[in-house]
Amino acid sequence: EVDKVSEIDISCWLKVLPDQEKTTKANNWNKTVLWETIAVSLAGSIGTLAYNVFNFGWATIIPDRYLGYCLNGISDFVGANVLSLCAKKFGRRYTIASGFLGATVFGLAALSDCPISGEWTINGITSLICKSLINMACSGIYLWMAEIPPSTHLGFVYNLAGGCGVLTGFFAPPLFANMELSHPKSPLITMACLFVVGVFTVLCLPETKGLPRAQTIDDVVTRRRGQPFFPRFGSRTAPARVAPVIANAVYCDGDTLVPDNKTVSKLTERV
Repeated sequence: EVDKVSEIDISCWLKVLPDQEKTTKANNWNKTVLWETIAVSLAGSIGTLAYNVFNFGWATIIPDRYLGYCLNGISDFVGANVLSLCAKKFGRRYTIASGFLGATVFGLAALSDCPISGEWTINGITSLICKSLINMACSGIYLWMAEIPPSTHLGFVYNLAGGCGVLTGFFAPPLFANMELSHPKSPLITMACLFVVGVFTVLCLPETKGLPRAQTIDDVVTRRRGQPFFPRFGSRTAPARVAPVIANAVYCDGDTLVPDNKTVSKLTERV
């Protein structure tokens, strides 16, 4: 009976557990953290790239450069607040993905130079809306950088993802300015393609709304269970802590341990 099984016997049955967990982490769990780190870094780089490209272009997008930068600040304010409201209601993943998707639509609409009133064109209006959506996505990604990695990897992931965003944001404006000299529409088309990549990248990341902070790699894998996403990294259930061990621990300190099914069931609940 389970009542006759001592704590020493239970610990004996669990002796092989560290080796099993080590093997599982090497084959599966570390892959989950690696994928999420790459994905959040890529999404952050795309958002920061587009954010800085627009920041250096208002002198040519809006008729009055000073008015352009004032409207840019307003659009950033609107985007950040829309993110705050939508992320609480719909979750981080769908809100950020919607920001990238909307930026794709309005970025392509900005290819039109049709006049609206005076010197104002469709390009200027849609660019302001696109910038607001980009800031919404960027703000959400920077929030995600602190929520997605486990506490054991937080510093590394946050600095890596933030560093990738800083590098792309630094080199993107001169690169896109040179692209515009040869092909005026190429910067917007390129950014629209990157936004599509951003949408799929964000949808592959887990939702963190209302979930406790992941402390370890184990928590990262547990968080992904039941969430729809494309790569199946880490989606398999974690190994049971007792039943597989009992099958491999028939001998322990010279004693033969062959519990019946009833004992195994009780031990599982007890552990």
